[in-house]
Amino acid sequence: MTLLSTAFVLILSITFTSSYVLSTADDEEPTIEWPTEYHFEGEMLDLVSSTKKSFEVWYSAEQNRSREDYFGGSSKTFFYADEGHKYSVFSKTDSDMKIETACWQLNFTYETPMMFLPDESSFTYTGKRMILFDKLVDVWSNDYDMDGKPVQKMTLYVYKTTNGVDIPVQVLYKSYNTNTGEIEGNTVTNFYSFRDLVSKEDLEVEATNCEVPNPDSELTNIGAVPLSASHLDIMFESYANYHNKKYQRHEREMRKRIFNDNYRKVQEHNSKNLKFKMGLNAFSDWTPQELKYLTGTRVSEQLPKEALPFPHTLEEINDIIDQLPQNFDLRIEGAVNQVKNQGMCGSCWAFAATAAVEGALAKVNGGRLLDLSEQSLVDCAWSEGAFGCNGVKELSHAWKYVLRSGIPTEKDYGVYLEKNGICHISNVSTVYKIQGFAKVTPRNPNALKVALYKYGPVNIAVQSTSSMFFYSSGLFYDFSCDPKEPAPNHAVTVIGYGTRDGDDYWIVKNSWGESFGEDGYILMAAANNNCFVMDNAYYAVV
Repeated sequence: MTLLSTAFVLILSITFTSSYVLSTADDEEPTIEWPTEYHFEGEMLDLVSSTKKSFEVWYSAEQNRSREDYFGGSSKTFFYADEGHKYSVFSKTDSDMKIETACWQLNFTYETPMMFLPDESSFTYTGKRMILFDKLVDVWSNDYDMDGKPVQKMTLYVYKTTNGVDIPVQVLYKSYNTNTGEIEGNTVTNFYSFRDLVSKEDLEVEATNCEVPNPDSELTNIGAVPLSASHLDIMFESYANYHNKKYQRHEREMRKRIFNDNYRKVQEHNSKNLKFKMGLNAFSDWTPQELKYLTGTRVSEQLPKEALPFPHTLEEINDIIDQLPQNFDLRIEGAVNQVKNQGMCGSCWAFAATAAVEGALAKVNGGRLLDLSEQSLVDCAWSEGAFGCNGVKELSHAWKYVLRSGIPTEKDYGVYLEKNGICHISNVSTVYKIQGFAKVTPRNPNALKVALYKYGPVNIAVQSTSSMFFYSSGLFYDFSCDPKEPAPNHAVTVIGYGTRDGDDYWIVKNSWGESFGEDGYILMAAANNNCFVMDNAYYAVV
């Protein structure tokens, strides 16, 4: 047993054998009321990684500021809600390897400073009291589930002072893998040395010349060397500010854990020097269940009876391909609108179909590019096998709806809501219809190039894996795409093709916002039908 492990056994022995005596609670239901001014020292014991993190925190409601130090002050963060700034003070080396103090100034958009103490409103009183560390404490619990599966469990032990405020003694925290149910995080946090006086000097930033960091360079271009816990904390804070994340206090640690796990996955991937890079983005703190909202498409093995067959034989395709350019991009042709963001709604199918129709209409209308309404499909295509923000039964069902009902412009129908709305297409005077939709000859890259060149954007279904969620740049090729699974689950739009360093690729427009990938696009390697790009491809006939 290591020295650290021995220390943990001793610490936990002290923690869990501190005269636990159950007693009956008073008749009056207790409530938690945190002090408005406080200073604590404490330690967090991580039972998974066998590490101990010492900390010290200050909070002043009167000054509207707070501060947290880790490891004896080697990392300090000051929260100035009164100024709208947060300052992270840490040590780094200069060109001569001398230690110097650095300071980052970050945005802090909350009206009150960081509290550090758990959100009291999220806890439920268990009806138990016990003696812990010579204190008579109340026991509170907070279990957080998602889709019936445990995500986190917290137990809070507090005692009440003669002034009527509650003082935390210990917090037990467990987080779970939502797929396997196994415990992923397990920490014990102990608070001690409480005092209720916080001076102005306690909350004064000691460093000068604080810099505003560049989130892109700091978050995506750093090396693959594992970072310290304090540096990861700073990274998470910078990430949360850059993406304007608003967390409830009870979920903040869960989001930080997910972020840290994804950060290490990104670094591990990028260290392999493959042909595409991964990076942190707005999805880096999402749970697997939340990431499912970014997909929502199924496919059919059979050609729908409404679909037209591809109008070119293999011989004709081979004749046409010799006349096509080596690189082709419908954005240059003026047939592609800007990238949009489906948000927390499984409406990728609506965005992909709409983009394909917009491009086909632009090709025959002299480059007149319409901005059609994805929301109209989300609201109105239910009768054709669509389920709004819960996806679509099969990719072809979106096309059946468009063929029957058409698509109005966003200006006429209304803005995208990121949720299911009430269909009101009958109130719109003008809709843009198609004559039909055709399926490209499967698994034939030349057929897909011909379709793009002659008819416009092509709607496809791909298998979206965890690697795709964090794609940053380069030619994406995912070995984890599994043909044994019901693979394609995400609808996107192919808008061109090209060759880079001898490798062919497809230019794919996504619907996860412009911050994803290469300005909202993903360059998918064309080799080996990568992630089923060529299995289910449809385009509009106008």
